[in-house]
Amino acid sequence: MNNEQPTSQTSVAASPKKKSGIGRLLGKFDYAGELGLKQLLLHMPFVMFLVGLALLHIANSHLADNLARQIAKTEKQVKDLHWRYLTSSSDLMQKSKLSEVAALVRPLGLKELREPPYVICERGEDETGNPENKP
Repeated sequence: MNNEQPTSQTSVAASPKKKSGIGRLLGKFDYAGELGLKQLLLHMPFVMFLVGLALLHIANSHLADNLARQIAKTEKQVKDLHWRYLTSSSDLMQKSKLSEVAALVRPLGLKELREPPYVICERGEDETGNPENKP
């Protein structure tokens, strides 16, 4: 019987339980321990470079989004101002018609001319104000 006891203990020690899931994963990290840490420290500058690139990418995308929002807002303002311009221009065209101007100045006692205006010239000038060239 003494002979059988040591064999059972060696068989238990020889076949350890297989770890599953997280235990196996942690075991691999423990196994790689020092070697993995050395590799990580060796590649740390490259990892930091990649982190910096990621930060730049995030900042650039935020900047692009803000710029796109600002462009859309400005386009909306330009469209609104364009319509205001067209409305103002149309109102001015309507108010500057001869019949509208005549209607606006009629209460002031002004009337529309029925004959062309007279041109007053000094002696020696033509109707445009230039001196006449007489030989």
